[in-house]
Amino acid sequence: MLQKSLSTRLTYHWGTNNSLLGLGLNWGQPNEDTFGPGLDDQYTVELFSRLQVTKYLQITPDIQYVIDPALNQEADESWVFGLRARLVF
Repeated sequence: MLQKSLSTRLTYHWGTNNSLLGLGLNWGQPNEDTFGPGLDDQYTVELFSRLQVTKYLQITPDIQYVIDPALNQEADESWVFGLRARLVF
């Protein structure tokens, strides 16, 4: 999807367990072979939190704001909401 991509994130651990709050940033250049030449670069900002619900269960809600999404060339921006669960035993 992207022929060049650069990402970074900052995280802050809080509480007495394994919970954290994070901010991610991404820049990406759409692949010209897939999408054609002349597309704007894609930028993404993500805010997420990993919550240690029990000793074995973590949930991670997140929200992403995408500027000039490569997969939707007609949109100037997109919002993505997610929820992930992780079981460890």
